[in-house]
Amino acid sequence: MNKYHGLLRTIHWLMFVLFAIIFVYGVVMIEFKECCEPWGMYDFHKATGVLVFLLVLIRLVVRKKTTIPPHPDYVTPIQHYVAQTVVHLLYLLMIIVPISGYALSNVHGHHVSFYGLELPMLFPESPEWEGITSSLHYYLTYSFLGVFALHMIGVIKHHIDNKDILSRIT
Repeated sequence: MNKYHGLLRTIHWLMFVLFAIIFVYGVVMIEFKECCEPWGMYDFHKATGVLVFLLVLIRLVVRKKTTIPPHPDYVTPIQHYVAQTVVHLLYLLMIIVPISGYALSNVHGHHVSFYGLELPMLFPESPEWEGITSSLHYYLTYSFLGVFALHMIGVIKHHIDNKDILSRIT
C-alpha cells in the first residue's frame, strides 16, 4: 500500500490535534468571555492558529514536492471526485479560517502574538468591521467542521467496507 510522505503524515495528525484544541478553546473562550475574561486562552488560541497556518503552508509545499499515492482501485471516479473536492475545501478553509481570525483580532485593536512574539497588525483597527469579521470567523470555522465531517464520513465508510484507506495517512 502506498503511503503519503512521512512529513505529510506527521503534519496531518499534528494539525488534527491542534485544530481540535483550537476549536475547544474557541468555544470555551466565547462561552466564558463575559464572566471570566479568558485572555490567556485567546493568546493561546491565536498563537496556535498562526502555527496551524504555518503548518498548512509547509504541508502544501511538501505535498507539491512529494509523490501523492494513487487512489486505490476500489475508489470509483465519483468517490475520487468527491474526496478531492473535500480535500481542496479543507485546504482552502485551513488557510482562510486562521486569516479570518487574525483579521478579527486586528480590527478589534488586538495584536496577535506567536507564543510571545508579537506579530504585526496586518488589518487596520475598524469598529465597523468588528461584527463582520466576528461572523466571518465563526461561520468559516463551522464550515470547516462541516467539511471535516464529510471527510470523516468518507473515512468511516471505507473502514466499514473493509477498505484500508486509513493506512495511507498513518
